[in-house]
Amino acid sequence: MRTINIMKWITARGPWALLIVLFFACKEEPAPIPEPDEPKPQAMFEFEQIDPDDPFSYSFTNKGSNFSLVRWEFGDDSVSLDDSPAHTFLRTGNFRVTLRTENSQGFWAESETMININPDSLVEVATAPQPDGSLRLSVASDIAIDSVFWYKGVGTGGEFITNDGTISISVDQGQFEDYTLRVKTPNGSYAEINRRLTDLGVVRDLTTVRNIFRVSRDNDGGQFAGEGSLKLIDNDTRTKFLQFNFSNFIWFELEYFEPVILGAYTFTSGNDAPERDPKNWRLEGSMDGENWTMLDERTDEVFDERFQTRTFIFENKTAYRFYRATVTTLNGAGLFQLGEWRVLALPQG
Repeated sequence: MRTINIMKWITARGPWALLIVLFFACKEEPAPIPEPDEPKPQAMFEFEQIDPDDPFSYSFTNKGSNFSLVRWEFGDDSVSLDDSPAHTFLRTGNFRVTLRTENSQGFWAESETMININPDSLVEVATAPQPDGSLRLSVASDIAIDSVFWYKGVGTGGEFITNDGTISISVDQGQFEDYTLRVKTPNGSYAEINRRLTDLGVVRDLTTVRNIFRVSRDNDGGQFAGEGSLKLIDNDTRTKFLQFNFSNFIWFELEYFEPVILGAYTFTSGNDAPERDPKNWRLEGSMDGENWTMLDERTDEVFDERFQTRTFIFENKTAYRFYRATVTTLNGAGLFQLGEWRVLALPQG
């Protein structure tokens, strides 16, 4: 390859050659014209239930602007790329619905809302005691129902009974039986409820319904500790409330915003050391938290197993704002433990 000496080339051709070299050396490439910014996208939407008798199906209307792409996420592992889609949830629950809009330059915006589909607000077990002592169960609901499933026990893992809309069962007086009702809508959505029944009807668990929970002495780590007092009403029999300094008594109570009539309660034994179990206790009711009425008293009680739930029924027709359980004696230890305390409203015969 031949190399040209630029200075010799300029000298041989005169001053005009220098001007040519300077012209090309100093010439700049034109600056690129910047792409103008698009308007930033906005994300907004409205939604409504499509049919009054189908609480699972909704239409979503995109109210966003300045977008070229949309993506909907419905909180149940399903998505849509339609501008304004319709969607049917196949189960009950809490669903976070998110709309994401994006323009061609990659700018995006999001909007979200929560949709709650509560099975207890959609379907109920209607009960009717019969002259022969049986209890008739039927479905009470305002939603469209395609199929009905009855199970004895908690959940669909229990004993399947029938697909009939009405069934008759037998519950011994003073005993409880758990039943599950599952319904399917014409669009394939399911709602499921569990109910505890007596010979007269549905038992209501009012342990955490509009009330305030208190204890006389808490765990050394406080109510939020791993074995703090809140474990007593967390609806988990595998946890427990442990109090290290039991002396003569310990009480725990519920104060309701409105008076309620309770007729039963349950105690569940803790996971270890049977000597920490309650042995003697009483349950009282009050309207003012100062004057108490004895509702139930137990002496020399024994829990035969760990995590054993025992139910105690008492006669009561009076509504009270306060219910207090006071444990006065343990089975030998200086530490108190209890896995769970649930309070129940019985059907009034």
